Amino acid sequence: MEEEVSPVFKSSFTQGAYPSPDGSLVASIQGSRLVLQDASTGEIKRTTQLSSELSTTINFLKWSSPPIPLPVAEGDEESNVPILLQSPTSSPSRILVADDQVIEIFDAHNEDWKATLNPGFGGIKYVSFGANPDEVLVLSEFGLKVTIWSLKTNFHVDLQHPKIGAKGFGYRPGSNHFALLTRPVAHDVLNLYSPESYTPIKSIELPTIDAQAIKWSPNGRWIAVLESASAGYRVLLYTANGHMFRTHEQPCVGLGLRTVEWSGDGDFLVLGGYDGSVIFLNNFLFNKVVEMRHTIEVKNMATDVWSEELSVLGERHYTLITPPVNLPTAESPASDPVPKIGVSVISFCADGTLVATKDERMPNSVWIWSLESLAPLAILVQLSQVKAIQWHPSRGGLLAVVCGADPNSVNTTNMPAVYLWSRDWDYPRTILVPRELLASNLWLRWVDKRTAETDNTVEDVPGDMEIEEGGTKDLVSRMQATTITDPIHFIVGDKERYSIMSLTEVQPVIDE
Repeated sequence: MEEEVSPVFKSSFTQGAYPSPDGSLVASIQGSRLVLQDASTGEIKRTTQLSSELSTTINFLKWSSPPIPLPVAEGDEESNVPILLQSPTSSPSRILVADDQVIEIFDAHNEDWKATLNPGFGGIKYVSFGANPDEVLVLSEFGLKVTIWSLKTNFHVDLQHPKIGAKGFGYRPGSNHFALLTRPVAHDVLNLYSPESYTPIKSIELPTIDAQAIKWSPNGRWIAVLESASAGYRVLLYTANGHMFRTHEQPCVGLGLRTVEWSGDGDFLVLGGYDGSVIFLNNFLFNKVVEMRHTIEVKNMATDVWSEELSVLGERHYTLITPPVNLPTAESPASDPVPKIGVSVISFCADGTLVATKDERMPNSVWIWSLESLAPLAILVQLSQVKAIQWHPSRGGLLAVVCGADPNSVNTTNMPAVYLWSRDWDYPRTILVPRELLASNLWLRWVDKRTAETDNTVEDVPGDMEIEEGGTKDLVSRMQATTITDPIHFIVGDKERYSIMSLTEVQPVIDE
């Protein structure tokens, strides 16, 4: 695999640099300037001086997201709240920069456009773009209120008593109706608001002890409400217009539910428990389809267990271990207020055929499950604890793993690295990153250069092309086959530096 590595760039933002949604630009903070670079070459395309009102400590740097089409073809007939099917139209590409008091928004392609917001009393605990690039959502310190600002009209709406942070609100896919979890008095309340004006539609008092999160389904039909782990396995399902549909609960010993995630197409609601279980519920009656467990001993001979090893020269590589094998575990101290046990990560790949999980009892291991066989396809066992798991946004079977520094290695030749696994490869890859980066603070972000090219691929077929029966499937297969060797792009860095990397798989030349 051939590697191209850019020079190492300095960053004044501890969370690093962020690629634009279309994969063309990289945004970073360098000193008191916002810097935009070409994502392929690292060439600086634009620098913008930040306002003196912003402190030297920047807390947020975010891109606006383009409209996302729904994974359904029709409106939700069971809901009084309509789904507005939208095709991805051109929208401004904007960048948000904020500290704890001031927000500045810039347009990536219009240097003359700029907006400044000062939320005033309450400060800024969390900020992001709202339903579109013309809205900014601000959560104040101490959870006093959520404020949505319109950049078009300079109008803002204050929504009181938000219960928790970003896990406590969300926009309905397709229609952008806003759901907010609040606790004004002694009960949790789910509030629904209309798009743009944020006019209250309905408030539902929840029969929960201590709701922890809400999640819209990708098709916009359901709202899942995650109950406190002390209530066991319990998740409440509401329709888009706020009617209670079903409650899924089951007994357990000790703490129950820790993580909830929808599959990309919304066909499954997946529950991760403190006991290491991963439970799949269907989206029809939300009955249990299958339950999978993280076991310390792996006996399935069909599971590839890849163990990371470090040579005396500091070189990292994977070795395939034949089951049965015992995975390394870590004990959570009894004094720890948040026990380090249970399923903390559930992440679906882009095409929904694989899911990656992490059980905190085995913090060095990443489990990759096949939804066809409903069994672990592979397990990656790292030398140090796994910090992040991230699927490529458009390559369905490509996974990146980022770990902390190896506490057992003090060898000066030990280079920092990130790890890639693909179902199309014979073995996982260890990718060395620039040595200037600090291994204990590494992060990785994919640069998805195919986003704009893959939207509406069927509609992009020329009008004069005839597709015979089964031809659409064959066409998609051929398109996927031709892009499998496209370069892989990502940004990797630590709290002070970053680099842009590109990997190209070298294909052998076959003589005909």
